[in-house]
Amino acid sequence: MSKSSRPTGTKPKATPPSHFRDGDQPLNREGNWVWAPLKKDWLLAKPEELVRQAFIHRMTTQWGYDLEQMAQEVRTTSGRKSVRADIVVAESPQALKEKRGYVMVVETKAENVPIRQADYEQGESYARAAGVEFLVLHNSKTTSYFRLTPGFPGTSVEIASVPKASELQNKKRLDEIKKSTKAFTRDEFQRLLFDCHCILRDNHKMDPGAAFDEISKFLFIKMAYERMGEIEIFSTDTLRDVAKNNLLREDPSGLLKRLFDVTKNFYRTDQLFGERDELNISLATFTEIVKKLEKFNLSDTGEDVKGLAFERFLGDTFRGDLGQFFTPRPLVDFMVGMLNPQEGERIIDPAAGTGGFLITALGRVRADIEHDVQSRKAARRAELEQQAKDHNWSQEALLEKVDEAYAELNRDLDVQNKQGRLYRAARDCIRGVDAETRAARTSKMNMIMHGDGHSGIYHHDGLLDFRDVYEGSFDVVLSNPPFGATVTKGQLVGTTDQASALSDPALIDEYKAEFGEPWEASQRRMKLADDRGWPIIELFDIGRDPIAGPLGTTKVRASRNTETLFVERCIKLLRPGGRLGIVLPDGILNNPSMSWLREYVEDRAKITAVVSVPQEVFASSNATVKTSLLFLQRFTEEEALQLAELRAEAAKEIEEILAPEREALAVLLRRSRRYDRDDLAPLIDEIDSLEAASPPRRQALAEKKRLLRAEVTETDKLRGRELAREHTRLEAELERKKEARVRELAKQRFSYPVFMAEVQAAGITGSGETGVSVVNDLPSVLEEFRKFQSEPGVYRTQVEAKLTTDAAQESSL
Repeated sequence: MSKSSRPTGTKPKATPPSHFRDGDQPLNREGNWVWAPLKKDWLLAKPEELVRQAFIHRMTTQWGYDLEQMAQEVRTTSGRKSVRADIVVAESPQALKEKRGYVMVVETKAENVPIRQADYEQGESYARAAGVEFLVLHNSKTTSYFRLTPGFPGTSVEIASVPKASELQNKKRLDEIKKSTKAFTRDEFQRLLFDCHCILRDNHKMDPGAAFDEISKFLFIKMAYERMGEIEIFSTDTLRDVAKNNLLREDPSGLLKRLFDVTKNFYRTDQLFGERDELNISLATFTEIVKKLEKFNLSDTGEDVKGLAFERFLGDTFRGDLGQFFTPRPLVDFMVGMLNPQEGERIIDPAAGTGGFLITALGRVRADIEHDVQSRKAARRAELEQQAKDHNWSQEALLEKVDEAYAELNRDLDVQNKQGRLYRAARDCIRGVDAETRAARTSKMNMIMHGDGHSGIYHHDGLLDFRDVYEGSFDVVLSNPPFGATVTKGQLVGTTDQASALSDPALIDEYKAEFGEPWEASQRRMKLADDRGWPIIELFDIGRDPIAGPLGTTKVRASRNTETLFVERCIKLLRPGGRLGIVLPDGILNNPSMSWLREYVEDRAKITAVVSVPQEVFASSNATVKTSLLFLQRFTEEEALQLAELRAEAAKEIEEILAPEREALAVLLRRSRRYDRDDLAPLIDEIDSLEAASPPRRQALAEKKRLLRAEVTETDKLRGRELAREHTRLEAELERKKEARVRELAKQRFSYPVFMAEVQAAGITGSGETGVSVVNDLPSVLEEFRKFQSEPGVYRTQVEAKLTTDAAQESSL
């Protein structure tokens, strides 16, 4: 704990009537002072002291420890250079007096960051010096528990909990606690979630989706009550207390409503639940689920335990008809690895589903930030150790300086610190959109279970701009869009909340100030489409005929497949140079009828990689289509200009090559205008001259036209129309030929390498199973892609040499 020399008020003299108060504010506070029961004294109410005293209250009221068996700020020896522990717990009050039988050491900090064991050196040093087995590390965000093994340097294992006072003499229970590692806890939590899911299906005959909704509501009720800090565990005792305090003992439906209303209020800013949402299960079933999960405190349980367990539970639940919302974790990990999102980059999934891409991308960025912070801690510690050596500091003084330095650096990891790097990564850079109610809510819940980022999940049509999601504003797009559905011109902007333009004046002003003209242009377009009821498809280049025709005046196509619209949407969401990873049906990449979409893509982005994955990847979702993973990089402004110049040059060259065909077309046009009669050529030439004359000679022109009408027969007119149609047909063919040849020539000159791979095993079975026992070729493909990225030319040469060698060996067999 760091010291402070801030000015304070007068220290209180009177001892409070009780060590803790009743109610939701249990600490005795007077001015800048807080009562410390273990010290039996008033201490400065510094943030770290308040955290420590609140945890002492928790240990007495929820863990059952007596104040007389705990001590605060105890040193390992009597010397000033020894380390001290925030809180030590002995097996009994007598043992504490005799300075023996220590069973637990607690170290607390006033930080709101994930706990890292190395940052709590004083507590662990004391625990090891005293031979204590259980170490508790606690801060404003969470609590972590460790079992220490003796010896030097000794080891530690993170466990799910530590003994309560009543369990200290229970050998069987102590053994269970020591074996409750994080991996075991995660697996057990996942199994119990599945058990609860089955209870709902059996008791209430719910389909998987409805059962999942009720499980989700329960989990957030449990987290809300445990995070409010009034209880240790949401249990059947909690149900009785809530019923008693709200006079609801004889009103089961009223009790459930009360529990859910408190939860909705707790998460009101997260917009997880609507006013009309309610629990759709009986009190008996609810109580059964409470019993199943009452051993877990979801407030204390780390994101790496409950987040992964929840995600695996999603994988088990979201199969079959719900599988469209869930992308298997092996594919997600691979695609995020391919795009390698960086701190500060805006990341979006416009078809977010359960949020897997966003969680993994944020996790990757978080890991990079944490690694950088740890590197800075190591450098700062080295500086302080040198100063300690130069100035003969005590060990305690050094550790306090280290604590202060670490606390300052850890501010970047605090998701509540608006200036922190992790806050900005989670709140400013992660966006997900989904029009399906269950998917949008699940995505938010999944992100809460994993840590944060849920405020950027919007319940809206991902094909449309909304809030701060607009074209050209993202660095990374990751998506597995829905396949097989269509968007028709009968689906209009503004007909539902999920297809409407933003109308909140406060948000409009906020985004105007933050994003400027690009956002305002997006808002104007959406408002116009909303006001006029335009078809959603009309807002897309590929939804108009011809493709990319002027908006508002071009013919609107009858329909387009959803996945094709998402391809355009994803590309347009990217900033110049932005990166896209998308799951697509193989038909888009291979089918000749889809060449128009491939050309649209190649005109706007570079294809960086194509990875074919086995068909069983989505088999558990009842999908029968074969898919591939497509990776693109939107052109930079320089690349777009370069391609435009190359196409202009190619057009000139091809036009010269096609000059004879162009001349033949001109001859055919003249023949059609002369009705294929050479004798009419002089008269028609005179008419052309008179029409171009200035000033016009109307009388002479009318006379010549009268003569022409007199000469032309019905047979001549029929022949002229035939030749005109032939000219139109041949001209269109020539234009198509020119476009294809220009495209091909420009493509040759704008050539770039593309990484391609075909995966035989992608870490998931046909039944949806994943894990270390399932063969997964994707990590090795990612490794190969990294080699390709660093030196494409060298990589290509090596691959070609290997293929040549393999072919030679095959032919020799």
